Amino acid sequence: MAAVLIVPRHRADPALAALLVAAVDELNTRYPEESTSHDLDPRARFLVADVEGRAAGCVALVQLERAVGEVKRMFVAPSFRGRGIATRLLAGLEMRARAAGMVRLVLETGVRQPESVALYEKAGFGPVAPYGSHVGSSLSLCFAKDLADGAA
Repeated sequence: MAAVLIVPRHRADPALAALLVAAVDELNTRYPEESTSHDLDPRARFLVADVEGRAAGCVALVQLERAVGEVKRMFVAPSFRGRGIATRLLAGLEMRARAAGMVRLVLETGVRQPESVALYEKAGFGPVAPYGSHVGSSLSLCFAKDLADGAA
């Protein structure tokens, strides 16, 4: 397998922008009754998986509180799936969160994304009550992970 580099990218990067459009398009296909916006949280800091100069996937970290971060916009392009790229992106995000003093990560995914649920559970995330704008959505699943010991 080709080398996978996990690198920070600015939101204006064209390759990252293309991944983000593809991510939102896929979400809107899976969840047509709850459209996802292309708007990005201005606090989001992105990592991109680079495979031989091609942007294969992305993830963002948003600091919600001093010690709590949220995983956002996790996406791997379909042609790169099944290679462990999402696992590498998530590990890179956790390292950045720890370096920033965060001790807990939270995230929301959807009921029609079993591959995402499996990824997060394998990485040590556990289910939590819906938070923020996800409260009341029958399509949302929320997870958390305490970074100090890896438990949710």
